[in-house]
Amino acid sequence: MKKLVFYSNQFEPDADEVDSRLMELIGKPHPSIGFIPSCADPDRSYFRSCQIYYGRYGATMPVYFELDVCYQPDLLESLLACDAIHLSGGNTCNFLHWLRIRQMIPHLLNFVDRGGVLIGVSAGSILMTPDISTTDFFGDKSDFGIESSAALNLVDFSFVPHIGKIPLTVLQDYSRQHQVTLYGCHDEDGIIIDDDEIDFIGNVIKIVNGEIE
Repeated sequence: MKKLVFYSNQFEPDADEVDSRLMELIGKPHPSIGFIPSCADPDRSYFRSCQIYYGRYGATMPVYFELDVCYQPDLLESLLACDAIHLSGGNTCNFLHWLRIRQMIPHLLNFVDRGGVLIGVSAGSILMTPDISTTDFFGDKSDFGIESSAALNLVDFSFVPHIGKIPLTVLQDYSRQHQVTLYGCHDEDGIIIDDDEIDFIGNVIKIVNGEIE
């Protein structure tokens, strides 16, 4: 059972269809969603925004699980007990660094194996792919000098959010050079993975070995 949701940018008025599919995937009227930020959120402003966002659908967000400054390992059990886990946007390289430092990748993989829904937004979505090299399109740099771009490897494709900001020829060159299937999403688009089924919400671009399909 693999349940994944790829958002390009969640706070979009036209992302309602992705939201609706997410709630169907979770399959509960009042689900709990854990929150992992990509970096410290001292005043919890983004966290509170997400609580309000999900609250519109009857969901609660009871666990804030920061990986760097305010790391609280005693909250891990509560995080993994949630119906879904939200991986936020931000600097993908730094996010991956802290996931490794806190040894969170095995926990997240096991969470998905047990049927938990993993939600990625921008950087969080990129982390669910085999590696984070597509983050180079956005100029992300690591503050810690990560040795490998290998990520969660939950799917067999590359993901690029915010594709309205990137020329298609650049994406084609990437797909051709890396010999991969690449999916690109505009900010209101999304991708839903339900076990072996993949559904596209909006105008998702598919590029296979440099060719747009």
